[in-house]
Order: sequence, then C-alpha cells, then structure tokens
Amino acid sequence: MIIYSRTLAYEGEEEPQETISYSDLPPVPADVIKDCLHLQLYRDSKDRYKQGQTKASLSLQHFLGVETGFTLDKESNTIAILCQDVTVVLAFDTRERLIQWQVKIANNLGEDQQFLVQISSAPPKAKIASGPARLHVQEYRFCMTLGVPPRLVGIWEISKL
Repeated sequence: MIIYSRTLAYEGEEEPQETISYSDLPPVPADVIKDCLHLQLYRDSKDRYKQGQTKASLSLQHFLGVETGFTLDKESNTIAILCQDVTVVLAFDTRERLIQWQVKIANNLGEDQQFLVQISSAPPKAKIASGPARLHVQEYRFCMTLGVPPRLVGIWEISKL
C-alpha cells in the first residue's frame, strides 16, 4: 500500500523537499517491524511515476505517534511523525491529503491517545520547562512532547514504572 502526494518535508534548516511517498515495508512477522515506517522522497512527481531514483529514503523505527494542527513556516496542513530517534515534519497541499496520511498511519501503525498536560515544575537540570506539553500513550509506552514543531522530551515503558 502506497500513498503518494506533493508535500514539503522539513529536515533541519534545509529547504523543504517536494514529493514524498509513504509505503509499508514488505510483509514480515508483525512483532519485528510493526512500529516501522518507510518514506521515500522524490525530486518531483515525474520521478515517482517513472520509477525514477529517489532523492532520499527514510526508515523510521519505533513509532510513537503523530501530532497535527500546528502551523510551521506559514504551512497549516502539517503532521509530525514522532519516532524514538527522530521527528519528521511534513506539510501537505490540502487538508484532505493530510487526513489521508493520518488515516493510513493510524491503520498501519496504530493510533495513540493524546492528552494536553501542563508541566508545573521540573528539576533545574531537566530539559523540560514549565508550560504546556502533550502526552502520547500507545500500547505499552508513552512519550511527552513540547513546542512547535513537537520536540520529544521523554519516552517511558509503562511496565518499567
């Protein structure tokens, strides 16, 4: 299953990419990569349809959840894909395309429960400041994000608490 769409992929401070494709990895036992997402970036849509060379390919492992509904660089149809090691932010041309991606990700990787929380205080050496945060709960773990775009500040296994 593949979703193709024109989008902007933000990676650090570089200029956004133009075209991205989402696909599930080939079938393997579910417990091996059930939390892995594979993204392929193309220079333009012609390369995608001609089976052309990808500009970049990302395998995102340890999926934690998604955040949407924030504005970044005047783009409002944005999604942040939260993974243990990286957060990828994508911006879409239309809200419909954003929703299509949300549904595909939720159907294939699971949907997290999100809670807006308020951090009242933290130890002085902590990397967390007082203020609003978002708690993502999915299966056996949860994580916390801060800011726009979301920045992952912690991951916890529920069984280890």
